Amino acid sequence: MGAMSIIGAPRSASTTRPTTGPAPRPTTTTPTPEASDMREPQRVIRRLPRPRPSRVLTTDLLAVGGFVVLVTLGLWLRHGGLGLLLSGGTDTLSAIGQVSGLIAALAAFGGLLLTSRPRFMERRYGQDQLVALHRWFGIVTVVTVVIHAVTDTWAWGATTGGTIITGLVDLLANEAWMVAALVSTVLFVTVGLTSWRRIRQFIPYETWYFVHLTGYLAVLLGFGHQLTLGTDIATDRLALWWWCGLAIVVTGVIVYSRIGDLLRSFTRSFFVSAISREANGIGSIHVSGPGLAHLRVAGGQYFNMRALTRHLWWQTHPFSVSAAPTTMGLRFTVKELGEDSTRLLQMQPGTRLLLEGPYGVFTADQAKGAPVVLVAGGVGIAPIRAVLEDCGPHQAPVVIVRVRDEDDVAHRIELERLVASRNGSLHILTGPRHWFTRHDPFAASTLRAWIPDIATRHVFVCGPASLESAVLTGMRKAGVPSANIHHERFGV
Repeated sequence: MGAMSIIGAPRSASTTRPTTGPAPRPTTTTPTPEASDMREPQRVIRRLPRPRPSRVLTTDLLAVGGFVVLVTLGLWLRHGGLGLLLSGGTDTLSAIGQVSGLIAALAAFGGLLLTSRPRFMERRYGQDQLVALHRWFGIVTVVTVVIHAVTDTWAWGATTGGTIITGLVDLLANEAWMVAALVSTVLFVTVGLTSWRRIRQFIPYETWYFVHLTGYLAVLLGFGHQLTLGTDIATDRLALWWWCGLAIVVTGVIVYSRIGDLLRSFTRSFFVSAISREANGIGSIHVSGPGLAHLRVAGGQYFNMRALTRHLWWQTHPFSVSAAPTTMGLRFTVKELGEDSTRLLQMQPGTRLLLEGPYGVFTADQAKGAPVVLVAGGVGIAPIRAVLEDCGPHQAPVVIVRVRDEDDVAHRIELERLVASRNGSLHILTGPRHWFTRHDPFAASTLRAWIPDIATRHVFVCGPASLESAVLTGMRKAGVPSANIHHERFGV
């Protein structure tokens, strides 16, 4: 049957041993920062400075976005767009085509901005919230692009006395940039369909990623079509400068955010200092180097890591720091989920690394000093363990770790020490997943009985999507406000 071991009790540092076997003893090839400090007292180890919070407010972004939309619609109205829309017949079709094309262009620009992870936005919202909003921008883009293509082609065909098919043939044969517009539409639809969850689950990530990159080409081709055939732009220099200005600003932000981070990673030297084994199929990559002097990072944040080896140089992997970032180095805890992660854990000391980041807002700062519950599943213990280290005794952290077997618990000894020194408790849930369908440990009634003050705590959860879903549902039903529940996913 399943087992739950409780190490410590709330507001107590006492411990009881689990009944499922001895705790795993990680074998490390490098001393922990704490151990190194004891052996080399002459070397002062300091925490790296924390990242500066973003000064940009949501109201600022809404104001800018509203201004851009109002100016764009104002230019459309200036050219009689509303009158055309109310005229009926082919004029109405043309007006719908115009306004849908403008909305598609704005949504495409907005989607590109969100995925470029500009620091002023990423520092406030985190990548997962930006990506979630990007999906909505993407949906709007694809839908309005299709509406624009259908209505404009239909109106053109009706004007020439033909059908939508003859209109399309006439446009492709006689109008510049129409072939580019058709390719752009096809690319937008392809990107949209491959991002649909029911289809995406059958596509390898690398394939999906490279298909998604064609979205940049789709925007470029569509924008060229807009400049040459856009009714408003073709007859209005002000509209032309407005759209060119938007394109320049968006391109500048993307280049500075995406390419800038990559270039900075080349100028900051990092290398593997050691590899350690933490639990079954889990290891840690210890990183050091002169680049540490340029970092501002908090526990729970993550980097995109690129290993400069023959097999791994061409791809990045998002990994959270799993210990307090110090001048001694960074530690990333990795689970062997495939060939790439296995190769990462086989790297030799001295291997050069490129680190882009740090990213994310999954930090103890989100709790603002309030009591916390930290929930980890599997290798999700990495950011949870780092967040725990940034908690104080007054927060009495309740740490819940869900694993299949006791030997799967990474950093167990460190967790025991940290919860004991912070007046908290550690709970380890073990056993196959189906055991917990009958007795859900994250049911609202169980959580309220287990943690009486649950409604006043901030909850941090990191693990598989199924675990996160169960925890989020249970916590909300137990009375935890949604604003007090923090989780962050790295993937796009």
